Amino acid sequence: MTRPIRALLNWSHLRHNYSLVRQRATGLTYAVIKADGYGHGLLAVARALGDADGFAVACVDEAMILREGGIRQPIVVLQGAYHAGEWQLAAEHQLQLVLHHPQQLDMRQHVVLRQPVSVWLKINTGMNRLGVRMEQVDVLMAALERDPHLRLAYVLTHFACADEPQSDRTQQQWQLLTQRTWPVPISACNSAALLGDYDINDAISRPGIVLFGSSPFADCSAVQLGLRPVMTLESQIISIHDVLAGEYVGYGGDWQACSDRRMAVVAIGYGDGYPRHAPSGTPVWVAGVECPLVGRVSMDMITVDVTECPQANVGTQVELWGEHVDIDRIARLCDTISYELYCQLTPRVKRVALSQ
Repeated sequence: MTRPIRALLNWSHLRHNYSLVRQRATGLTYAVIKADGYGHGLLAVARALGDADGFAVACVDEAMILREGGIRQPIVVLQGAYHAGEWQLAAEHQLQLVLHHPQQLDMRQHVVLRQPVSVWLKINTGMNRLGVRMEQVDVLMAALERDPHLRLAYVLTHFACADEPQSDRTQQQWQLLTQRTWPVPISACNSAALLGDYDINDAISRPGIVLFGSSPFADCSAVQLGLRPVMTLESQIISIHDVLAGEYVGYGGDWQACSDRRMAVVAIGYGDGYPRHAPSGTPVWVAGVECPLVGRVSMDMITVDVTECPQANVGTQVELWGEHVDIDRIARLCDTISYELYCQLTPRVKRVALSQ
């Protein structure tokens, strides 16, 4: 018998979320599906979004998985080329590369390109992570113009605080980018910029986390935004036992029963990617009842107080997040974000598609 942990994937919800953000976009909408499709499966996500305008990934390796899997839509590689050979791959497979550092152009000189490569020039408008400053732009654009095999297609930037509507930094970044007239269109909006109350008109938006049904805002839930969860993480109860008042549960004895309680052991732990630092009280959905996790998360198991769920028994399905338990709620309790929870699921968790 296989381990009963599954990540159920509802592709119709993915398409719903893409359609929702596409309606908010002022131009094309490239789905950001890096990091194995935020843990949902890179190729499976791309195939489910068969009508997407294009895709964005982190690296050429991810882009090649898509091309080799038959994905023909435009693909932009957000970190660009790591070495000269990736310029060649980009040319051969029609990958669009982000240029964020002059050294990447130096790499390009070491290969002969037989087909042109479309380049997105990344501008650092205040994120101070990747991108060139405004004073570097003219030199790089001149270098691109001199190279007959490179074509400047877009300029882009990345907003640092679009998930904080009270901050004025997003408008400052946008104003810095648009104070100059560009010879090509602009790409700027991430998930938060698309769904926030910003007056930003760009040619290509790049939503990521909202596609999978999570809110980019701390004070606005996915349900309030009209998003639907793509992933439901579930497992089963493998043991039921009683704990008497005063007894402790789990490593370190961190949790003590204040009265006689009924405990369920669920087959999931940090070895599967469930967050080890989930505190006692973290909700688990058991047979229609929200029950609290108690004690420390172990490598392969968690313990859940099912005293208020008498119908719970060995073999009962439980939901860790998804349709009934908002993953953003779990993330807040664990002092992290849903991105990390999705991405840290291990290969022990079988991905099962509920819809095509």
